Amino acid sequence: MQYLIDFGNSCLKWSIWDGSALLDQGTIDPLALESGLRGLEWPQIDAVYLCSVADPDLTHAVAVYCDSLSSPQCQTIEVDVSQLPAWFSLGTTLPEQIGKDRVMAMLGAFAENASYCVIDAGSACTIDYVTSGVHLGGYIVPGLALSRSSLTLQTARIGEVADRLYSAKLEPGRNTQQAVEHGIRMSLVAVCQRAIQHAPAALESVVITGGDSQWLSGHLSGPVTVRENLVFEGIRRFSAGL
Repeated sequence: MQYLIDFGNSCLKWSIWDGSALLDQGTIDPLALESGLRGLEWPQIDAVYLCSVADPDLTHAVAVYCDSLSSPQCQTIEVDVSQLPAWFSLGTTLPEQIGKDRVMAMLGAFAENASYCVIDAGSACTIDYVTSGVHLGGYIVPGLALSRSSLTLQTARIGEVADRLYSAKLEPGRNTQQAVEHGIRMSLVAVCQRAIQHAPAALESVVITGGDSQWLSGHLSGPVTVRENLVFEGIRRFSAGL
């Protein structure tokens, strides 16, 4: 069995797999990493695959802690985007700077000879294009939560009211709360829809993941599929070298 860990900007997500079967999954608050990791089941784990975009020192601490909890035979392996499968390549400049979670999401959605778009609607929203196993580039824009916090931090009076309302609607706001929230959501939908319509190659599929994926998918036109465990699916492909 394997633990797959996706350590992002806002939380640590974990899942446990037995072959292709997902047995369990959950999240851990970064402020309670030791107690959260200690509470997981470790005796039968053969390997831990760690995909992290968090602070390098914190990432190293998690890797060391996983090693201390697991059996001597268990290895903790950090995902390295310089060691990708032969069938996938980052056809972009400065590939060493790309987020590991972005790459794992693209691997998770991989379909041979296909042209597809991956949207990860998390704290930041990433949009990436892949054709025949080659990453063609993409976009990074603020996600809903990041847009909301940025706007309210810079405008105190808006901040006083925006936190009271989390509406999923897109129609013009009838008050300040609605105008802020609906405007943030409209912006994200508009960016994603335009990115789909103006892709560098004709798309065969659009795959969405991330915390806001269910909501976002309902506002985009075209063939859109939500896969909530896409990053984990990519880590599994990476671990198997498939």
